[in-house]
Amino acid sequence: MVQTPSLTRPFLDAAPAAVRATLEGIADLDRRLWALVAEGRAAWPDLPIDAADVVTFIGRQVTSELAEAALDGLRPADLYLACACAKQIPAAINAFDRDYMREVDIALARMRIGPPRVADVKQLVRQRLFVGGGTAGAPTSAGKISEYGGRGDLRRWVRSVAVRTCLNDLRKGKREILVDDDHLIAQHAVSSDDPEVEYMKRTYSEQFKAAFSESLKALGPREQTLLRYHHVDNLNIDEIGAIYRIHRVTAFRWLEKAKEQLVRGTLEILRGRLKLPANELDSVLRMIRSQIHLSLVRHLGGPSDTVAKDDDGAIELDPSELEEVP
Repeated sequence: MVQTPSLTRPFLDAAPAAVRATLEGIADLDRRLWALVAEGRAAWPDLPIDAADVVTFIGRQVTSELAEAALDGLRPADLYLACACAKQIPAAINAFDRDYMREVDIALARMRIGPPRVADVKQLVRQRLFVGGGTAGAPTSAGKISEYGGRGDLRRWVRSVAVRTCLNDLRKGKREILVDDDHLIAQHAVSSDDPEVEYMKRTYSEQFKAAFSESLKALGPREQTLLRYHHVDNLNIDEIGAIYRIHRVTAFRWLEKAKEQLVRGTLEILRGRLKLPANELDSVLRMIRSQIHLSLVRHLGGPSDTVAKDDDGAIELDPSELEEVP
């Protein structure tokens, strides 16, 4: 009788150190791992992958919440295919192209991206998923598919990858590279014909930066994402409306409400800390409004290409699609 090898050790070795103790406490861990592999193989019988490779792939993405749930909630079939694609198995990539790449078309259609750009974005998505850095013949890093964690539908995850890739592509043509944000704010944020605002800026510059940062962090994920789309990615109301699948008037109202929350929150913080008299509050309010755009660029326009994330880094989309993403 051939003894079934244990999958526990390769799984634990791949898991983040912070969750290993919790995982080791799962009494039937090996059985659960074999069940995940068996379900994946049943879904994709034509994709031969070593069981140890599958659990290693799963282990790398385990979170503390998943460990505490004893791995309940994972999607074995999606994980198995993602693992096979990460290993560059041709049949797996062909299956992915056949069954999942149409999700890219769905995502781009919702953004109202025209046919000429769709073909380019699909190629970028494919490269991002399967090549990572470098080229197909000589990759320098793993493709994004290696980061799929199995906690949400792979189809929705692919849609999110497509949306972000498209936004990054749009950003290349629209976004200015700000080498010295503070210098630009000093030069352009305040009108030269408003001495009161100029005085406020010189006097309360550091306090403003701290209050603005706190007020921005207090906003919800959607409000932060809306502000980034408009002020950093330079998306207009129609483009934002397409992403959320809402009318442009609704998109405008959402954006204006987010701006007003940010402005009022910053004002309240400054008023409480600086003990300003009532006759100076109007000047402070004008100062805040005059700097909101470039301040948002400084706070939200760093090297990261995400604002609001879920477990696998998804940007905010329709609530039904907020499962996971890079």
